[in-house]
Amino acid sequence: MIEFLKETMRPSSIPCLLMLLAPGLALLYVRPLARWGRRWLAALLVAYWSLSAPISVRVLTRTLMHGYAPVEASQVSGAQAVVLLGGGSLNVRLEGQQLSVVTASTALRALEAARVYRMAGAPLVIVSGGVTERRDGAAPESEALRLALVHLAVPPERIVSESTSKNTRDEAVLVAEMLRARGITRVVMVTSPLHMWRSMVVFARQGVHPIPAIAPLAPSGRDFGVGVLPTESALLVGDAVAYEWAACAYYWWRGWLS
Repeated sequence: MIEFLKETMRPSSIPCLLMLLAPGLALLYVRPLARWGRRWLAALLVAYWSLSAPISVRVLTRTLMHGYAPVEASQVSGAQAVVLLGGGSLNVRLEGQQLSVVTASTALRALEAARVYRMAGAPLVIVSGGVTERRDGAAPESEALRLALVHLAVPPERIVSESTSKNTRDEAVLVAEMLRARGITRVVMVTSPLHMWRSMVVFARQGVHPIPAIAPLAPSGRDFGVGVLPTESALLVGDAVAYEWAACAYYWWRGWLS
């Protein structure tokens, strides 16, 4: 059920939008409840506008940033490892062939990890992420991350994969074991600024206290702006904000953020 919700109940997905529209539209055809249908649809419009208008999305992201800022060379000096957490990948198939590629948000994390790798003096890089697709034969997310880093001139022999995790808590448990086995204590962790706080908490519970290195929310020259009209790029960031709020609530309910 959790995996189904993670895949479908994202504000930027068509199934999510249709499932949210359906109750409001159904209520419009029940005369005693028609006003509740109008209220439902009006609330849905406001919610989607807030999650897709650049100016409101900028405000919403601040609820998750917790003061994190781009890392500098002096902060990562002496790091023994860089841990790169995945944010999604795709397995493209054609006639028996398969190519694993990172999503746009994960590409930004890979770019930041490569930058940190160079600043820190070529430490070990641990790429973390298991299979995120339910189709048979899907490659783990770590494979797409590894290919991206190799493309960014990180030597393959400096990359170690964690390929069995299903969520951020799994990543914390498994990566912590890998670090302890190698005697690594000074670690830099790369993920999105929206995901960083939750990641830091679950890693701390495993005895790992990494240096946070946030990836940008948008590529250079393609910032989502500050306008009031909805845009697709702002919706993708708003979608990530809504997802992270839900994930934090779930982790709090499970006791993983204590």
